[in-house]
Amino acid sequence: MNKTKYIAMSILLVAAVLFIPAMLKTAAAEMGALPAPAIQAAGFHLKIDRQVIRLIQSVDAQNAPTDVFRRASLDVAGGKIRVVVEALEVSGTRSVSAMMVRQRITAAGGQVELAYENLYQSLIPLDAVEQVAASPFVKRVRLPFHPILHEVTSEGVNRIGADYLTDIPPFHAGRKVKVGVLDAAFKGYRSLLGSELPSQVTAQSFRADGNLENPYGNETYDVHGTACAEIIYDLMPDAEFFLTNINTDVEHHAAVSWLIQNQVDVISCSLGWTNAGAGDGTGPICYDVERVHSAGIFWANAAGNEATDHWEGTFNDPDSDGWHNFSGSTQVLSFTVNAYTPVFLYMNWDDWGTWTGMDYTGSTQDYDLYLYIKYGATWFPVDSSQQIQNGNQWPTEEIVDGWYSSSGQTWGVAIRKKSASRSVKLEIFFSGNNSAVEFNVPEGSLTIPADSPYAIAAGSTGAFGDGYHYYSSRGPTSDGRIKPDFMAPSGVSTASYGSLGFYGTSASAPHMAGVIALLLGKTPYSDQQILNILQKRAVDLGPTGPDSQYGYGRVNLRE
Repeated sequence: MNKTKYIAMSILLVAAVLFIPAMLKTAAAEMGALPAPAIQAAGFHLKIDRQVIRLIQSVDAQNAPTDVFRRASLDVAGGKIRVVVEALEVSGTRSVSAMMVRQRITAAGGQVELAYENLYQSLIPLDAVEQVAASPFVKRVRLPFHPILHEVTSEGVNRIGADYLTDIPPFHAGRKVKVGVLDAAFKGYRSLLGSELPSQVTAQSFRADGNLENPYGNETYDVHGTACAEIIYDLMPDAEFFLTNINTDVEHHAAVSWLIQNQVDVISCSLGWTNAGAGDGTGPICYDVERVHSAGIFWANAAGNEATDHWEGTFNDPDSDGWHNFSGSTQVLSFTVNAYTPVFLYMNWDDWGTWTGMDYTGSTQDYDLYLYIKYGATWFPVDSSQQIQNGNQWPTEEIVDGWYSSSGQTWGVAIRKKSASRSVKLEIFFSGNNSAVEFNVPEGSLTIPADSPYAIAAGSTGAFGDGYHYYSSRGPTSDGRIKPDFMAPSGVSTASYGSLGFYGTSASAPHMAGVIALLLGKTPYSDQQILNILQKRAVDLGPTGPDSQYGYGRVNLRE
């Protein structure tokens, strides 16, 4: 994705920053001297996530050089902040909790935009968040989770051997296969009806603003879903299409329910999530996929584009100073991004507790995440994420303020143990940067819900050959299962992206969904038989048999 273009078209908040303090002698000394964020001294309720507090206080860079800036947050506007209020669920009290939480939000001057089970996506005045959190019926107040977009006739049709099935009559006379496309935006889809898309589609936005076509104001992002729908249409032009877009986890839950209600046969999703589960198929987004599977619907998902933007390892502190050593004495892991490219960091660790549907028990192991920028040989502190983990919170830390520099610089991350009884297995995603990450670990780089046992995860290979695309996320899952399931073409032409090509596992997922829709519509086979056909006919790549880089291989319909 073109991050430079995204920044150029975004509203930027140029933050005032402090002057550089006296240079410190070593990176370790600088980390130890990292100023404590103002949020530590604030009297906010413990149920409010630190990222919410940061936005309320507009915390800016601490002691960072003067060419470092913070992007404006999309979750704060008009004196209100968009949050998700999680109601406390006790057996038999859901209706009471729902009523009391809604009343508290309204009394505080807020507005519930969307509700799903015990989650209330709301706009709340900045000075009223603590009032809402103080309710005994509120478990947590957090920012919404936001998905990652993994970035003419598709060349993939011939590549995967779908052309010989496309023109055969439907096997089930009078019944069209229904395909749902769940994405971020569908700009220009109306102009393609009757040519690159069917003459009619059913479309519904679940975004709070209802904007289906251009919520980002950025061409690369806004046509993303349209390009995915084009690929599926090339493969299965007889299908009936249902298009829906979202921007938060609560909206995702609602959109999935809508697709289930419309009895679609297959869902194509080219979105990924980080810090939304343990990587073992559990968590609220994976729960949506499980709901879809229970309804007899296929789910094809992009594996992710994070193979080069991922690190994981066990906490290692040989000098007992509280800071993780990535290798030897290295306590700051470096990565590079281009000028004006925003930095997003997501860290989690293996202390997720127990999931029951949408609910969880929480983590008691407390680790923090720190962001630095390097000038010369010196690391300067920029930001930190210091969520509290005391048994009621997820084992996650995020730096999502979109820090960027006006010149290409080397950035760094560090991990500090705040309060923990064991050395956990840590994971960091450097989201969407395609950056040079020191000590990069491609294994385990799947984004959620590609880790779900009920999702068919698609990795990325070439449209004119079977070369592995270096960014394509790999397994295994955290519980040891092979993922992705298949590889599918990327770098194909679409009307939305033109001849420059639609790259990323975002393009692979609709190829996967289109193949499934084609088999559902043109053959008499059951769901399990279709999976067996795909596994047996896949072009094996890499080591013999399925593996966690290529899955069963590149999807193929030819004998």
